[in-house]
Amino acid sequence: MEIKTSVLVVDDNQDLAENIAEILDLRGFVTMIATSGEEALPRALRDSASMLVTDFRLPGMSGAELVRQVRERRRDLRAVVMSAYTDDDTVAAALDAGADFLPKPVDFSALSRFLTAP
Repeated sequence: MEIKTSVLVVDDNQDLAENIAEILDLRGFVTMIATSGEEALPRALRDSASMLVTDFRLPGMSGAELVRQVRERRRDLRAVVMSAYTDDDTVAAALDAGADFLPKPVDFSALSRFLTAP
């Protein structure tokens, strides 16, 4: 039996988070949803998610800060930060936190490659 990769999707836009999760589900991932960094942080630390896909701009804690805090305790968790803002500062913040960066609108083929890369 194949073990499916679990992904925690974080976006303050509930509909977008659900759409991303649904598409990832169809591609064979198991997904969970959170709508803020504060909601996602304890889940990322205790749940079985092996991947984190988060929006950069969240109310309160940014996606980059979420990744930074999670990766302090879970070095094994892979992360992708998404944003419609692709300025150098946004991309650098995501990369410095230890995440890959993916521009919005989401290219699901690229996201799947990030999530399945070794």
